[in-house]
Amino acid sequence: MAKIKLAALDVDGTLIRRDLSLSKAVEQALQSLHDAGVEVAIVTGRTMGELLHFRKLLPWIRYFVVSNGSIGLDAERNVRFYEKLLPLDIARAVEREARKYPVMTEVYTEGMSYVNRDCWEHSELYTAEFLHHFSLADGRVPVESVGALLDERTEDIEKLYISFREIEDLPKLRAFCETFPVDLVVSIHDGLEVNQKGVEKGSGLLALCDYLGISPEETAAVGDGMADVAMFRRVGLSIAMENALDSVRESADLVAPDNDLDGAVWAIERILNAR
Repeated sequence: MAKIKLAALDVDGTLIRRDLSLSKAVEQALQSLHDAGVEVAIVTGRTMGELLHFRKLLPWIRYFVVSNGSIGLDAERNVRFYEKLLPLDIARAVEREARKYPVMTEVYTEGMSYVNRDCWEHSELYTAEFLHHFSLADGRVPVESVGALLDERTEDIEKLYISFREIEDLPKLRAFCETFPVDLVVSIHDGLEVNQKGVEKGSGLLALCDYLGISPEETAAVGDGMADVAMFRRVGLSIAMENALDSVRESADLVAPDNDLDGAVWAIERILNAR
């Protein structure tokens, strides 16, 4: 295995615990990666706006791949090294179809997540409701109508995220989405993520590798969700969390302890040992 020069880390279910906290042990482990000269990147389904508090805790982290690979950002230079957006016409069509079901549709764009106010006020009714109480999430904006927001826009968006009140509706809406050139991921919390075709965490990570001049074989990835498997397939060292689905763990080279046990510390130790 090549010497690891870049570590790509998921946030939810990986770096943070179920109580949504970032432990001091994980924070120190991340610092140890940085001190060892390993480039550290956050690769997440979240927007940059939802990571504001996270960035305050770890201001030295420079590289971010957000919205499941839609945007790659060098925060120090404030440069987008990668961007591949969901076409506005597809976003509008999916959002209109989603209105037929009791769902909460979030529009990810310009570093923020927009959601219907009436859904937001009752977010506990939806499958992915835990996400909407995440203590690091400063980037959600309630609006009267995400449909109207899309109708008024002239530019493409990062992605759609759809949470369901009735999980039986997920495959119906997924089938509709599959009639368009999109990439779909069902999150571990039964949310449906809709990105432009060819956009996933793996493609965003490859763009970061190109930007840094680091090969995928010199890269490690750590995560817990189905979206993270796209990273695992491309890197020299892949580490899944014990709290991941069986299929995710089976896709990885190693399995770290549960995120509530600060398994990210174990994963980071293995990355440092691979240097």
